[in-house]
Amino acid sequence: MRHLFFSVLLSVFIIGCGGSGGSGSKKSPIPSTSSSSSLIPSSSGQSSFTQSSSLISSSSSNNSSNINGSFSSALSSSQSSLSNVIPFAFTSNSFVSGGKIPIQYSCFGGELSPQLQWDISSTEIKSFVLIMEDYDAIALVGYPYVHWNIYNIPADTRAIAEGATLRAMPSGSVEGVNDDGVPKYAGPCPPEGTGTHRYFFALYALNKESLPVNTSRPMRRNDFETQYASSIIQKAEITGTYLYK
Repeated sequence: MRHLFFSVLLSVFIIGCGGSGGSGSKKSPIPSTSSSSSLIPSSSGQSSFTQSSSLISSSSSNNSSNINGSFSSALSSSQSSLSNVIPFAFTSNSFVSGGKIPIQYSCFGGELSPQLQWDISSTEIKSFVLIMEDYDAIALVGYPYVHWNIYNIPADTRAIAEGATLRAMPSGSVEGVNDDGVPKYAGPCPPEGTGTHRYFFALYALNKESLPVNTSRPMRRNDFETQYASSIIQKAEITGTYLYK
């Protein structure tokens, strides 16, 4: 259904504006190295969540590149120095970073959430956050489309199993609402005729166990990095691509 929704949006956008365009809002840099509200304590240890607004903790990371070169650092120089000396490796057994995401992880297949794993060592890390978004949706809807938000990932977690969304997430972690309006993983679902889309998986390692994040709204990378720059120790990214056929 999402690809049909995107097709309609694309048609409206072309008719109204005479074509696609827009590069999206300017990103802020991270060094490599409305609903009613309720509180979800970071110590709850629950893997379930509420769709109402909630405040939670998060953090995560990955070893890699700011592919668009559009992120500018919002961290202090002291934090930058710290993050630069922490190796942060972020990979997936489900796809090769920079390569095509297999159909079983898309809306055209079983829509399994992919396996993810990382390696980082620092006593400063208190939690992780993961954000997945379709950067190339900007030309269609005007912003990167959020496919997955995960908060409160425990500091000792180093992997998320394939198909974990909604049923086997790390204990204590919380899945926030994506741009489909559902608190779960949404697989790649680009509209026909819109070319290859890039899907960014950004993992942030945080120095706090809890952050005041609203899980009833999608959280984009740019917004997260701007609002919580002082809490981010390190960031890592991997990307996958998908082309509608």
